[in-house]
Order: sequence, then C-alpha cells, then structure tokens
Amino acid sequence: MTQITWNQLGPREKQILAVLRRADAPLTTREVLTQLQQDGEQLAYTTVSTIVTRLVEKEFVTRTEEVHAGSPRYRHTFQPAPNREELVETIVEDVAGVLGNPGLDLLARRAAERERDGEPQLPHLNEHTHDS
Repeated sequence: MTQITWNQLGPREKQILAVLRRADAPLTTREVLTQLQQDGEQLAYTTVSTIVTRLVEKEFVTRTEEVHAGSPRYRHTFQPAPNREELVETIVEDVAGVLGNPGLDLLARRAAERERDGEPQLPHLNEHTHDS
C-alpha cells in the first residue's frame, strides 16, 4: 500500500484520530461515536465505522478483537507515526505551503516564547508526535 501522509487525510478522519489520541484506552466504534457526539458532531454509526475501517487500512489505527457478550467486537487505538521527524517535516511543509517562510518564522518564534514562558507545547503538535 502507498504510504498515506497526515495531510492526505480528510477532516472526518482527522477528527476520529483526535478522539482516539485523547483516549486513555482503546475505544470501540460506538465509544468513538459517543465522543464525537459530545463534541457536537452528528454522524451515523455506519459513517464512523467506515472511517475507522479506512484508518485501519491506512495504518493510522490498530484494531484488536475482543469477545463481549459472546460476540466479537473491536477496539481501536491511534497508531503514532513511526518517525516523529517525518511527521514534523510534513507539518512544516504544510505550514510553509499555506503561510510561506514568514509563517514558519512566526510559528518558531511563538513556540520559543511558549517554551520560555513555561507553557506546554502546542497541544495539536504534541498529540501528533508521541514517540512509540
């Protein structure tokens, strides 16, 4: 399979990955749907199931099977990028493509200010760059 990069994912795929990244444990599709609904999204179970299956196929999500009430069900976990540097490079390319070098400079200055002020790293960048 051709490697899919973060910037090639659709908005719904990214939403579901965000839910899985925030979770303390693997989630079922129903649990992902419930979280999305709590976030204000109105999606059908089948839509979430289809997107999660595609994310498994794209290797962004791992699926484990368990037996519940005598029937199999699946739990899903965000699969962190194997190479943090590669992911950061993709993000930098995305920012440069949209904002150009001045945008990159501003981002670098703001990140340095946050670090100097003792603020946590940018949450979205931190979510995407957990080392395995």
